[in-house]
Amino acid sequence: MKKYLKALGIWFLIALLGVLNGGLRIYIVEPLLGDIAQPLSGIVLSIMIFMLAYYLIPKIGKCKPIEYIFIGIGWAVLGNVFDLLITIIEKRPLSDFFGMFDITTGNLWIVVVITTLISPSIIGKIKSKKEI
Repeated sequence: MKKYLKALGIWFLIALLGVLNGGLRIYIVEPLLGDIAQPLSGIVLSIMIFMLAYYLIPKIGKCKPIEYIFIGIGWAVLGNVFDLLITIIEKRPLSDFFGMFDITTGNLWIVVVITTLISPSIIGKIKSKKEI
């Protein structure tokens, strides 16, 4: 149980990264770079999530491969629930939420979700091979 609480703590840091990344994109990068800001933001956030996970997943402690899968699923679900709740709180149409998954608009949210989902498992494998 303690492992999952630590994983939840890491997810809160991921959520904070996402909020900061979005704010930087909207207020700084978009005015400077225009349309390229959206996909660039998705790539940068994906890299930051992977790097954060790389350094913090070992702090969770030894996990079985299935536990890393559960952590990744949990992070991905929490991220999407968070964004869905923000959409609802801001009284925006649900099409705004679902539109985040449309890569033809330049939004790479799906890449962020996939990165969040698979990072714990990939890092678990990398770290376990380094222990041998």
